[in-house]
Amino acid sequence: MEVVVISRQGSLGLLYTWTVILLGFAWLWHVFPQLNLDQGAILAVLIILGVLAEWMAVPFPQGYLSGGYVIVVATQLICGGVATAWVTGLVSLIGLGIANRGNPLRTTLFNSSQHILAAAAAAFAFQQAAGEILPIALFTLVYFAVNHMLVYFYLLPGRRDHPDLFGWDALRWDGYTYLFTAPYGALMAIFYLKMGAAWALVLFLPVLAAQVILRKYVHMELSNRELTALFQVAKRLRLGYEPDTFFNQILQESRRIAPFHTAVIFFWSQERQLFLPGAAQGPLRKELCNLVIAPGEGLVGQAVESKEPIVVEDVRAMESPKDAGAFRRFRSVLAVPNLAQGEVTGVLVLGDMHPYAYEEKHMQMVSIIGGQAGIVLANEMLVEKIRHLTVTDRLTDFLNHRQFYRRVVMEMVRCHSAGEPASLLLVNIDGLRGFNSRYGHGTGDAVIQMVASVLRDVTRPADLLGRYGGGELAVLLLGADTAAALKLAEQIRVEVRSRRLVPEESKHQITVTVSVGVATFPYDTSDPDQIFFGAEKAVARAKELGRDRSVANSQLIKEAKSKLQMNVTSTV
Repeated sequence: MEVVVISRQGSLGLLYTWTVILLGFAWLWHVFPQLNLDQGAILAVLIILGVLAEWMAVPFPQGYLSGGYVIVVATQLICGGVATAWVTGLVSLIGLGIANRGNPLRTTLFNSSQHILAAAAAAFAFQQAAGEILPIALFTLVYFAVNHMLVYFYLLPGRRDHPDLFGWDALRWDGYTYLFTAPYGALMAIFYLKMGAAWALVLFLPVLAAQVILRKYVHMELSNRELTALFQVAKRLRLGYEPDTFFNQILQESRRIAPFHTAVIFFWSQERQLFLPGAAQGPLRKELCNLVIAPGEGLVGQAVESKEPIVVEDVRAMESPKDAGAFRRFRSVLAVPNLAQGEVTGVLVLGDMHPYAYEEKHMQMVSIIGGQAGIVLANEMLVEKIRHLTVTDRLTDFLNHRQFYRRVVMEMVRCHSAGEPASLLLVNIDGLRGFNSRYGHGTGDAVIQMVASVLRDVTRPADLLGRYGGGELAVLLLGADTAAALKLAEQIRVEVRSRRLVPEESKHQITVTVSVGVATFPYDTSDPDQIFFGAEKAVARAKELGRDRSVANSQLIKEAKSKLQMNVTSTV
């Protein structure tokens, strides 16, 4: 088994890696005097055959498998343990060094050293056993165990980045390789010893043929996984779904098709005008679940604008790696837009820690799955739009009267529990009927929208905005007492008066004013109905006083108490 590059290693990981490298090549230096150079010709042939086996290695999602163990066993039986260490080390160094599959020099050297040390340990075990079959079996067992143990500790520092690399599939397939190639290597050694190198060479050709067949088999198995993934997604879509469950299913089935370290699926929020994370899987899922992306931003934005999948073979090789945004922690990135009726409803992003992880076939198959996700996202957007229309006012996009009242009641209950105040502002547009009569209802709607834009500009995101009536808008200020509410009411009044409108039917600007009534919970009352009634009375009082002013219900309560006290005094 050959390891692949890991994304990061701490100081202990680097110490371990270079210790293994130094031990491996130190062992070759130590045993070089014992190497029988008279066997140079057969050793050269064995090295060439081993390199061929490495070049034709079968790619798996977890790594690469080859029939090179045939050469390891044959070398041990023909030339002995010292030659085996040298042949396996050079085969790995040359085979992986030239076709290093994106691995850095450190990983290539580690691969060579792990095979050298495994061969040295296995040769020692070989010498301790007697018989014909037992030494080969013990040699294979030790070689396998040492090889995988060294790989395990190499991957341990980056285990979080490779959760599936050192898993059952890797051990199972590598075990099958050792099981079938060990006897064949022994047979190849027998042919060499009895019939010469030419027959051993002929006998090795089926090994290369077997690797070609295995490559075809693996391709068929991966294709079967792809079809299974598409079937599962289509089945889930047909049987009905919960969006969260379905999105996780999309990511799970995508793993059957394309390897990834972490993946995330974003959906378009019409309300927020952003791409929001719907689900994520992998070690960095928490980080990506907190990510929101604006249109046109980074790789996701490019995929949205082009409506085509984007493959980044190596983020580090990009002219500006910062363009990868939050995905620059990966080496390879595949971003696939989810389309429904030609519109982008979301984006599926796969990230891997290896360069060149994604090919054309990955892009095509993930795009098919992304299309299924696009249908679900389109349905969700439609549901969200319908839900939004049922609770908002068409003209202002504020909460409608019914929904605003319900939310105010809920917030008052919450404020009561938290011991916090809340103030209700009713903003009544002065003379709206006159605007409608003189300039038409289009101008009246424009006036309402202008006042609504003022409320959006001066309020906080946490405050509630509502359309209370025909020419009356409402604001619930959370955590604000009467003084703070009156200050905002004055800001609203001044800002509205400073803006100008020019009706289509007139060339002259018109000035808009508002009368604002304020009622505060719990100082004025703790009854939701009385809060609205108090604000309405304050608006009416502002109208009586000449409009274009702010009045607090608490002022009316004080006036009423003062008048009552005066009446009582005069009566007495």
